[in-house]
Amino acid sequence: MRKLFLSFIIFFSSCNQEKNINNDKLPNDVLWVTQSLEYKAICQQVYQFAYENLESTLDKIDSPFIVMDLDETVLDNSSYQIDLYNNKETFNENSWNKWVNLELSKLVPGAKKFIYRYKNNFKNARIIFLSNRSQVTLEATINNMKKLGVLFENDIFLLRENKSDTKIVRRNEINTGLNRMIKYGPQNVVAYFGDAIGDFPSSNEPDFPSYNFVFPNPMYGKWQR
Repeated sequence: MRKLFLSFIIFFSSCNQEKNINNDKLPNDVLWVTQSLEYKAICQQVYQFAYENLESTLDKIDSPFIVMDLDETVLDNSSYQIDLYNNKETFNENSWNKWVNLELSKLVPGAKKFIYRYKNNFKNARIIFLSNRSQVTLEATINNMKKLGVLFENDIFLLRENKSDTKIVRRNEINTGLNRMIKYGPQNVVAYFGDAIGDFPSSNEPDFPSYNFVFPNPMYGKWQR
């Protein structure tokens, strides 16, 4: 029995060593997101600051709307990046849609706490999830978020229907209350959340507005060359 126990310890230790070796081979950007305490702390701080900012302005607003990007803002897809690296692949829409349909995304640190506080503490608070995920992945996206406990009945999803269906187009629908937003009417959004400049309406302004909340994402973006 003692020999069996020692064998198990040796095996377990070797597995941990192998896991660390594999992690060391990952690119630094993925390692930082998956391993560093700094990444976790920054995300939690952004969400905390956002809540405090909303708390000071929304007491007298009925039915506030916020707009949130999904990937690397609410949902953590670092496992997809690991799969790409291990398979020596780069991003492509087919593999991405397959990954989304697996419903394996996790949560960005601080996301669940923020969403619950926002929903529970502000009257008729609503979220518009504005994402460049394909519309064909809507069901999988909803299922994934339901599993993670961050889906509410009055949430609105505006996913990308085609290549010309940019976030600019969909933000205009939010502001005017047309097309997909016609049943809700025009909305005065009180805050935007995202991990890329394109997630925000005023991305060309020299001074970034205080109602835009940006999350770190060193794994991918338009800044890549």
